[in-house]
Amino acid sequence: MKTMIVVKDLWKSYGKHTILKGLNLEVFEGETLVILGRSGVGKSVLLRQILGLEKPDKGFVEIKGQRVSSMSQHQLEGALQNMGMLFQSSALFDSMSVGENTSFYLRQHEDLKEKQIADRVAEALTMVGLEGTQNKMPSDLSGGMRKRAALARLIVYRPTILLYDEPTTGLDPITAMHINELINKTKKELQATSIVVTHDIRSAIEVGDRLAFHHDGKIAQIATRDEFFKIDDPLLQAFFENAILTEELLPHRSKRRP
Repeated sequence: MKTMIVVKDLWKSYGKHTILKGLNLEVFEGETLVILGRSGVGKSVLLRQILGLEKPDKGFVEIKGQRVSSMSQHQLEGALQNMGMLFQSSALFDSMSVGENTSFYLRQHEDLKEKQIADRVAEALTMVGLEGTQNKMPSDLSGGMRKRAALARLIVYRPTILLYDEPTTGLDPITAMHINELINKTKKELQATSIVVTHDIRSAIEVGDRLAFHHDGKIAQIATRDEFFKIDDPLLQAFFENAILTEELLPHRSKRRP
């Protein structure tokens, strides 16, 4: 199996607070890896390191064999052309319409005619269930629609590596379910490699091929979806116990109880 992303011995501190403590991780081509963990443990920090938005204190990140953690900004822009991120806040430009938000990357980085841009925008919006919303403003959209519009802006340039930062946070269960379905659909349509950072167990089960548990600055556990819930680790069990779960979500744990 081809390795797309390698994170090796990654350390990152902010002042006296050490967030990443020698973290190691590999992400394989075509998989969706879900990183679970409590809020505030550094999951989003890890995504920023992978995107090159921040530099590590020690260690490195490689994307497709290129060591992005030591690149200049100009080199980084070239190396990460086929990579995109869905931010937790959606991060839409409030002064731009949905169509303008969706076409922003195409206008900045690709030499396309207006008809081509319009077709690509319409295709992306249809893919996320927002067909015909090109002229709406972000303020006209619900939270779930804003998230879908942000996803359209991400997939319009057809990246092969996708990062999702808490994609279902703040959404009602039905809308969260639709976002999970879109993550799976996007992976299939683009044949993409994905990392999903979340503390939402249901979302992890719906989209993850492998699941990882981020604890105390490291990846404490990692396994396939089916094997993950069989891991006998007190820290992981405590995380499960403090999540909002049902027995249907964790059948393996239910069977193991006396």
